[in-house]
Amino acid sequence: MHSPTIKHTTGFFLSLIAAMLWGMLPVALKELLVGMDAITIVWYRFLVAGVVLFAWLTLQRKLPQVLQRGAQIKWFFLFASIGLCINYFLFSYSLNFVNGETSEAVIQLTTLFLILGGVFVYKEPFFAVQKVGTLLIMVGLLLFFNDRLSDLVSLENRETLGVIIVFFAAVTWTVYALLQKQLLNSFSSVQILFLIYVFSSVVLLPFISPLSLFKLTEMQFYLLLFCCLNTIVAYGCFAEALNCWDASKVSAVLALAPLFTIGSLKLVVFFQPDYAFSDRLGMLSLFGALLLVVGSVLTALMPVFQQYRASKRAALVDPV
Repeated sequence: MHSPTIKHTTGFFLSLIAAMLWGMLPVALKELLVGMDAITIVWYRFLVAGVVLFAWLTLQRKLPQVLQRGAQIKWFFLFASIGLCINYFLFSYSLNFVNGETSEAVIQLTTLFLILGGVFVYKEPFFAVQKVGTLLIMVGLLLFFNDRLSDLVSLENRETLGVIIVFFAAVTWTVYALLQKQLLNSFSSVQILFLIYVFSSVVLLPFISPLSLFKLTEMQFYLLLFCCLNTIVAYGCFAEALNCWDASKVSAVLALAPLFTIGSLKLVVFFQPDYAFSDRLGMLSLFGALLLVVGSVLTALMPVFQQYRASKRAALVDPV
């Protein structure tokens, strides 16, 4: 089992950088989708990240030897790759129907799904604090959509379709995350991502329009570059944070991503009041987003609470 070397300050800032980059990502993707389709954007992100990780792992002499592994590991890799590939596409594609704030709010369901996946797949306990966190996530979503609930009931509504797509993006990411938990026993997180990026780059080839790169405006090109670098830097910070800090604390900081999305769009609207790609959230919706974050943080930090309670009990039993 992986055991990180604890460096609280480093782990916190690496996690915060990852949360900030993932929070800003839907804002950039929304603009980029005007000039390039979602599946081509995803392909370029996988390709650039795969090339960079190939160079890094080659220099480190740590290229993964997956073909030498057993059939079970290969199947785990296949389904993890499919899960993350579909997640990237669905999340990007959903932004054709919803704005950044909505996509980032709904994708927070990954926290809940991962907890439930741990309960049903790995038989992990489901504690009272996690139940409170789950309740806050559900109430937060209801408040976030408080003025759009009647519209979301209609399956013909574009926003409803977008929310459904993000929902399935959260499901597929959970599949990837649960399988990665098994793969980490045999490979590092960087090796796993490299193999997934290579697989996805090859699988998506028949569906892309790579020449659309030359039709992008200068701003759209820089946004694509940002999205590609975002994939490398955010996942790099995330992986390194796990080497410095407890996974539960990293997850708690990553739950702040929706706040960075909302903050980024508020800043854009401040300078461009007529900006089209923002939900212009009211106070009740903002409060719902805050509850989403709090609920996600509570469920993520549960292992820390349990460890603290266990150490307190041990101290009472053996005060020496």
